[in-house]
Amino acid sequence: MFTAPAYNKEDSPDATMFSWMSKEENRDRHTKVYDSVTVGLQSVYKKNLLPLEREYHFHDFHSPALDDPDFDARPMVMLVGQYSTGKTTFIRYLLEQDFPGIRIGPEPTTDR
Repeated sequence: MFTAPAYNKEDSPDATMFSWMSKEENRDRHTKVYDSVTVGLQSVYKKNLLPLEREYHFHDFHSPALDDPDFDARPMVMLVGQYSTGKTTFIRYLLEQDFPGIRIGPEPTTDR
């Protein structure tokens, strides 16, 4: 007969992985409030990621470093899918309105 060992919450991986969050002094030290998401992402990138990218010459083989305009620009999203799978309908649902150039038909409406 097998008897499972008693579950001890302190032994779980989550207990050690997130232990710094349970201590009040650490929680305050690791929490920083930003004016906006964009400002927060820009700050974290410049402080934490950019030094790593420079150290490992990431910009030499992949893409250039992000500049301030990269964070200020409006996000761009690409929606890809087969014909007649509801891409335009999905966009209309998100926007809650029609948009210029919308064409919905029973057959493909690809521009040429």
